[in-house]
Amino acid sequence: VLVALLAAALFVGAGAAADKGTYFAYQTDVTQISGVWMNGDNKVTITGNEVSAVPVAGTYTQGEDTAYFTNPTAAYSALGTIIVGGQTINYIVDNGGKVYLGSTLALTPSSGTKQPVVINDVFVTYPSGLVENMTVGDFNALSLVKGTYKVQALFPAGSFVTGTNSKYLIDTLNSFTFTVVGAEDATIAASVDKVYNGEYVTFTIDGSIGVKYFLELEGFAITQKDQIIALTPEADSASGNKVYSFVMPNSGVANFQFVAAAGDEDEASVILSTATDEIDEVEIAISAAELTATLGASSYFIGDNIVISGTSTSELTNLWFTITGTNFKETELAVDTTEEYEFGKTWKAQLITEDVTELNAQNAKKLDVGTYTIKIYQVAPSTANAEAIKTVVVALKQPFISIIDAPEVVTQGTEAKFIINAEATEHVKFYIFGTNFFLASNELDNDKGISNQFTAKLTKLQTKAENMSTGQYFMVIQHPMYDGNFNIAAVGPDFYLNTSATADANGQFLFNVNERQTANAAQALCDALDTQNIDDMYVKYSFFVIGEDESFTISDIPKEIAKGTTLTISGVDTANADATVVVEMVSTAFAAVPKETVGSAAFVAVTTTVAEDGTWEVTLDTSELNIDEYALTVKIAENVKKNVEINVVEAADKPDTPDTPDVPDTPDTPDTPTEPTTPGFGALAALAGLGAVAVLLLRRE
Repeated sequence: VLVALLAAALFVGAGAAADKGTYFAYQTDVTQISGVWMNGDNKVTITGNEVSAVPVAGTYTQGEDTAYFTNPTAAYSALGTIIVGGQTINYIVDNGGKVYLGSTLALTPSSGTKQPVVINDVFVTYPSGLVENMTVGDFNALSLVKGTYKVQALFPAGSFVTGTNSKYLIDTLNSFTFTVVGAEDATIAASVDKVYNGEYVTFTIDGSIGVKYFLELEGFAITQKDQIIALTPEADSASGNKVYSFVMPNSGVANFQFVAAAGDEDEASVILSTATDEIDEVEIAISAAELTATLGASSYFIGDNIVISGTSTSELTNLWFTITGTNFKETELAVDTTEEYEFGKTWKAQLITEDVTELNAQNAKKLDVGTYTIKIYQVAPSTANAEAIKTVVVALKQPFISIIDAPEVVTQGTEAKFIINAEATEHVKFYIFGTNFFLASNELDNDKGISNQFTAKLTKLQTKAENMSTGQYFMVIQHPMYDGNFNIAAVGPDFYLNTSATADANGQFLFNVNERQTANAAQALCDALDTQNIDDMYVKYSFFVIGEDESFTISDIPKEIAKGTTLTISGVDTANADATVVVEMVSTAFAAVPKETVGSAAFVAVTTTVAEDGTWEVTLDTSELNIDEYALTVKIAENVKKNVEINVVEAADKPDTPDTPDVPDTPDTPDTPTEPTTPGFGALAALAGLGAVAVLLLRRE
């Protein structure tokens, strides 16, 4: 209990210490405190309710209590009021701040929340230098003119010792100043004095509330980046610069960000004006940004987008690109905004080369295959004195079409996919020819997410036995090339030519598929596509359709034999005893039968019968075959069981028999076997067998 009482007593004693307020030197009627107050060696004495002189302002103590003593000083607060468009706007005026012409200013001086002296009068120094003593009420009704004012509080003499020096009664240490400004006293300042082209510059306009100001931009462009105050386009200046207006907000300060858009080392400026007079101007030195640029690849196909990226020393908002080459005038390239692109200190763009036409040429030209220069600008190339800040060189190549993956054999009733690569196009078509069979596709769209890839499909329904019999089929895949149009296309069984748009029945009739043998119709299409009057390209392919029954074995078949060699083929097929076996070797030349010949030494066929135990064997004589590439087909019970590619080549000459010398000697070197000659159309048109895929391009090699 005793400990608790002692602690309570200490707590009460500690709580009794208090801040006794603020007091001035020579202040009278001080009843709250008395006695001696110390601050180190400094002493203040309150005698007869009067404060003695204060040697050093600061906090003094008396026992546990504190009090603040100082020479008389005042604090000031001011509120300006102006009417704009019938709206009353109040704004705070800081010491040293501005007051807008036409405002009234309510000034309130005080000695502080702890200071007991009430201030009713002030000394006012006018812009003219005149000094006048007036009450605070009179000041609040003062009609202000332009210029700088100084206000000093006047402490009431009755609150201080009689005879106190006037320097203690006038607040000479802590006066309040303000400047009255008009609309024409606005200023403009820039955040920097030098930038790279393409960088943002912040401009601060300090002006009068509610006034409409004008900004003339030379070498700068407006931007919406962090823009809050609306800019209204006005008529261009006499010098052709863009002019914008805005109304000064209630803060009296407006900030704008403009992007530097002048040429290398140009001086750019922003001019501030009222409706009648130019007020202020700020100038900025602009240097061309230091730019790096890298192509996504060293070469591109004509019609493909060119990927280009790099870095910049400035925060780019845009770039412009042109292309020029041999006999091709400089022409601006559009940026593909549907693809990934960005501008800034790192940048990336995809440039559209499809349908680019040379500008301002008497005979406008499209891009041809060759090497071109891409120029990069920070301002539109059409801008006066615009200069490229970077150049890169790119090679443009002719687009190409090929088959990436395709089945050699399609089993009836199964789906088949043909994967196609076709550069610089969004569409391809394909046609399939077979014995008493023709299929023309609709346009195939680019595979989603895979550049330049297309997939042609045969559905399970299409490959059913009642729709596609077993045997060999030929496929032609068409690329629309530069004009984007399929200049040859089928309408039903009829093929038409149209060199200016998509081929249809309004174009020139070429041929009817049903009126030709399959190979002749396929070759007629290829011949039509080969003409230089159109730009379409193509690739062709061959595959076999076989039945579902695959229960057989067959001996190995060589891929190459010499002409005149006897070829023996055997196998076992227990499911087809007594069935007929037909083995054929047919030239894979994808061509019509020449009209000047009755037959062709490009075919041999041998038949036999499957024995009761399932075995069978045939022998083929190749002495009458041409030197060429052949498809060797084995059919059992009319179903294709095997299809392979086999080459017939010249037989090698026999080496000379060396003479028997008296002295052993090195025999003569036998003659080098004759290299097989390249077969004519058969080599070009190598079509797929079961053993290998052969994909050939037959256009403008």
